[in-house]
Amino acid sequence: MKQTLLAAFLCCFLSSFALAQTGTIKGTAIDSATATPLSYVTVVLQQAGKDDAIKSTFTHENGSFEFSGLPIDKPLQVVLTYVGYKSKTVTLPAFSAAAPQLDLGKIALIASASQLQEVEVTAEKMLVTQDIDKISYNVDADPESKTLNALDMLRKVPLLTVDAEDNIKLNGNGSYKVLVNGKSSSLFANSPKDVFKSMPASSIKSIEVITNPPSKYEAEGVGGIINIITNKKTTNGYNGSVNLSVGTPESVYGGGYFTAVVGKFGFSGYGGLSTYTSPSNESSLYRRDEGGNILEQNGSSQSEGHFHYLSGELSFELDTLNLFTANYSINRSNGENSLMQRIRNLGSEGQLLNTYNRSSDGTNHWGNQEVGADYQHTFKRNKEQLLTLSYKYENNRNGSFSDFLYNNDLNRTDNDGQAKEQTIQADYVHPFGKHTLELGIKSILRTNNSDYYYQNYDPELNTYILNPAMSNNFTYDQDINAAYTAVSLKKGDWGLKLGARLEATNVDADFTSSGTIAKSDYTNLIPNIALSRKLKGMSTVRLSYTQRIERPSLYLLNPYVNRVDPKNIDYGNPGLNAATNNVFDLSYNTFIKGTSLNVSLFNNFTNSSIQQLTTYNPADSVASTTFGNIGRNSTTGFSLNGNTTLFNKLNINLNGGLRYVDLHSARFNNSGFSANVFTYISYKFEKNWRASTNVGYYSPQVLLQGTSAGYMFNSFSVNKGFLEDQKASISLSVSSPFQKNRRFFSEVTGENGFYQKQESYYLARRFNISANYRFGKLKGGIKKNKRGIKNDDLQGGSGGSGGEQKSGGN
Repeated sequence: MKQTLLAAFLCCFLSSFALAQTGTIKGTAIDSATATPLSYVTVVLQQAGKDDAIKSTFTHENGSFEFSGLPIDKPLQVVLTYVGYKSKTVTLPAFSAAAPQLDLGKIALIASASQLQEVEVTAEKMLVTQDIDKISYNVDADPESKTLNALDMLRKVPLLTVDAEDNIKLNGNGSYKVLVNGKSSSLFANSPKDVFKSMPASSIKSIEVITNPPSKYEAEGVGGIINIITNKKTTNGYNGSVNLSVGTPESVYGGGYFTAVVGKFGFSGYGGLSTYTSPSNESSLYRRDEGGNILEQNGSSQSEGHFHYLSGELSFELDTLNLFTANYSINRSNGENSLMQRIRNLGSEGQLLNTYNRSSDGTNHWGNQEVGADYQHTFKRNKEQLLTLSYKYENNRNGSFSDFLYNNDLNRTDNDGQAKEQTIQADYVHPFGKHTLELGIKSILRTNNSDYYYQNYDPELNTYILNPAMSNNFTYDQDINAAYTAVSLKKGDWGLKLGARLEATNVDADFTSSGTIAKSDYTNLIPNIALSRKLKGMSTVRLSYTQRIERPSLYLLNPYVNRVDPKNIDYGNPGLNAATNNVFDLSYNTFIKGTSLNVSLFNNFTNSSIQQLTTYNPADSVASTTFGNIGRNSTTGFSLNGNTTLFNKLNINLNGGLRYVDLHSARFNNSGFSANVFTYISYKFEKNWRASTNVGYYSPQVLLQGTSAGYMFNSFSVNKGFLEDQKASISLSVSSPFQKNRRFFSEVTGENGFYQKQESYYLARRFNISANYRFGKLKGGIKKNKRGIKNDDLQGGSGGSGGEQKSGGN
């Protein structure tokens, strides 16, 4: 059946070659006085009599250019512009089926100083621009923004990579935050790639990449930000898109995007749902203690899950100076999981001491609701002078349930947690000349609670009895009050940004079951400085220094001992303190004729950093894992990112990095090199076909007590666009076609000869087919606030507000 469906799709693809008749044009730009070729002339293809660009390119060194895959049933024109020359429009003669190729020959451009200012205005809308603390890709200047979705547009952005599985990385790192017009959204918290697939690129004005967040962002959190700036045009109309994806192992995703503008009102909404099934994954644990005794755990697990989300935003523009927006989102997920494990204990001479089984069947659920409102006032004297007031309320619920059998004992766990968060924020931006002053205040109020029950089965009573010693209840409150200021100065080719953020944190935790109370108050002053210098052409060098806070999340603080696996227990440390990470960065960026290159040298170090530590107690043969402020963490290295487009068809992206990691504590020391390299290649064929492939490698990572595994991955995909302006598309992809399973492992070395190795195998080979359709006529998007709430703190836990709810469940 699968082979029949695949053959049918391929037949549909191939038949499009015969049905679609397209044309090709070419020409050469020359100087009218000297007849010498002109390179790097901007050539824009348009429908005759219209201003919208269909395609654009630059002339080569010999002045030549070429467009292919053009419709023969529409009148076309090309517009040539070049600094110091008059722009020239050439109306194309009609194509015919017998003569689908047009050669315009030599096109002479006339030098004219009077045209210089006009061309310079056009040059300000370059595809890639750089500020002191960010790189921007101007989507509205890209002709393909009218035909691609937002995910495809991300492939073109410097420092961003999107592989053939649509996974997004920033500067080779998967740790980043997605903001929309400077505001966080729970919509992007789980699967950004699915949301980006649903968004038409025409709804986006620009995409900003911030590798070192300045002082207006939280002092703790991710090391990079992707900020999506949406269009603010208010032309009445609507647009949207729908997409569907089916893959193996069993997975289905469907989603959509819709935007409408009527007068002063605007609405945009996203929605989607997905389901997946993970086949059986193999795992093992090997442990050897100082006496030579061995513990072996071998087993398999599988899971399935369901996820759906819905988000909407409403805007009302009272007048040109006052804008109100409100948003609401809801996210839900639930799943099932099972585990089967065989355990053996061996003596120092390899003799079998005992053996038993461990199994579990469980369910889990997670939910999020978010509502927010913003008011933005623009001052008459300057449209960049802004005052923004924002409020957001978020409610998260999560839980898990599990029945498990351990050494013939039947047990049950039930966990229910809730996290509530309120955020109040005010921001002010004051421009003066070419400079900018920013001020802001913010308060985040978090309340968390969790109830975890552990029950033992009583066969005589035929019921489960609560075990208070292994149950856990707690409440956790965290308040953060912050103020920031930043000034951005520009003079000639120099740029300087100075900022500081003051954060006061109050933690009040009551771990009822363990009788532990954790209270702490601390204040951090976080500086930020960035100095940039524009060099010849489109090159820039930048030097920056900032600090980030490692603030322990709830997961790291909770002292409850998780004994679901009695031989491997873990617990938090309520005595953890926040640590400060110092970040130095020297980077060089250049953009030459469709090619971007970024090279960065960096050094990060943290004193009293929060590290995971595993110790072994030979008395009861139990390994314990917890956390502590136990040493210094230093990382020095460089990263390289390059992107180029050749022949207007071939796109090549390269990401790589090499790091030296040095970890020190009172009891353990470890250091070494780690590296990663990733390349993505995409080629556009005639008749709206595209093929792409990516290959990547991540070396083993250095840990305080050992290493984790390295791995390699690769994938391939084919995409075909249909209908006018490619409103419909279909894609086929395969991941890891040459490797069925991927192996992961980590090694831990402790004191007195303790050694432990964990190993697992996951299915890596996956097949997927997806389809997308765009509709509507809205050119822009709804009005958006330029500032807003963006909570990007809390590390060491599992996303969301208030971090991960630690429990004894699986």
